[in-house]
Amino acid sequence: MKKILVVFLSLSSVCSFSQKKNTPFSVTYNKNIETYFLAEILSAEHRRNNKDFELYKIKECSVYQPVVKNALQKYSRLKNSKIAVSTAELNDVLMEKYGSGNDVLMKPLMYHKEFPAVDWLNDYHFENNNLTREQNKEVTDLIKNYISDLSRFYIQENIGQFFKENESFYNGGIEEYNKQIPAGFTAAMERFYGESFNAYTIIISPMMMWPIEDNEGRGIAAEVVLKSGAKNIYEIASPFVRVQKTAEFGYDNQFQARFLSVHEFGHSFVNKEIYKNKEQLTRFKDLFEKSKLKEVMIKTGGYGDYQTCVAEHLVRLGEIETARIQKDEERVKRLQEYHLKNNFIFIPLLEEKLKDYNSNRKKYKTFGDFVPRLLEAFENSSVEFINDELKKVKK
Repeated sequence: MKKILVVFLSLSSVCSFSQKKNTPFSVTYNKNIETYFLAEILSAEHRRNNKDFELYKIKECSVYQPVVKNALQKYSRLKNSKIAVSTAELNDVLMEKYGSGNDVLMKPLMYHKEFPAVDWLNDYHFENNNLTREQNKEVTDLIKNYISDLSRFYIQENIGQFFKENESFYNGGIEEYNKQIPAGFTAAMERFYGESFNAYTIIISPMMMWPIEDNEGRGIAAEVVLKSGAKNIYEIASPFVRVQKTAEFGYDNQFQARFLSVHEFGHSFVNKEIYKNKEQLTRFKDLFEKSKLKEVMIKTGGYGDYQTCVAEHLVRLGEIETARIQKDEERVKRLQEYHLKNNFIFIPLLEEKLKDYNSNRKKYKTFGDFVPRLLEAFENSSVEFINDELKKVKK
């Protein structure tokens, strides 16, 4: 979801990485996120799209996600409530009319002050460069109105009491995830990308359902620009380990925790650069559609858009380089193999190009400065090359 490069930046301090004191990093949970996923559970029977999958998630995940099981026991009476119906409607409209999934709701949920608050940290606007200005405004209004309703639902149903009742489990999950994180990984990411953010926060979400196979879960990236102009970035993480006994909380897998954390934070460094250079990808859009890559990427992770495909490649490239800066060659090798196995066929080409970035950091001060060079790997490709590389992966 990777190789030995000589990093131009001084590595004299890399050996003793620890989280930088001036870069706040934390693991926590968020009541807005958890309340949304509770409403999503309640909404399953009202969905027009993906109803079977939503019901399957409930049946499957309630077996090994204690918070989901507890929520069902306490709130099943609300399956026909206003918030259940409106949550289903919102997700169906986002998918049918605007081509978006529930991942786009994480950012505005973080823009809202934590429930039971009813106001916002800063003004929120939905942005998708595949939509018109009018469509972006429509989605903005839909989401803001929905989150206001969700806030009222939290207060009316006293959802805060549920979090008090399950506080020990949430605290256990936070501690469990914290144990998996490599010391200093945000500093390593900042070194590679050449920029930094105000704060890095991992948000565990024991309420988020994602059927667990081979210790793989779901991570979602989000970011918030504060009124001061500072930007906080987040990773929202579903459980990726089945809870089968006391003192297990769903996050006790080092590879997956490290992969998800570096990956989702990486999107905040990468995505803006892809969208900024969208016009450079006109040829790759055609190659993506005509080759087998689109079909494969949809199966891999629902990546049916050419810009998303590129972003996912570059984020994975960043994961490998972060591990390399931290001198974790075992992680480097495992990530290389893992991502190639999952059809990210441009990784070797991108690694080769990245040598110029790493040896010319005076010229390329940030990753964004070098992105146009990386995009050449996609633009200069061909349908034949793409399909041949995909065949190699299958072997």
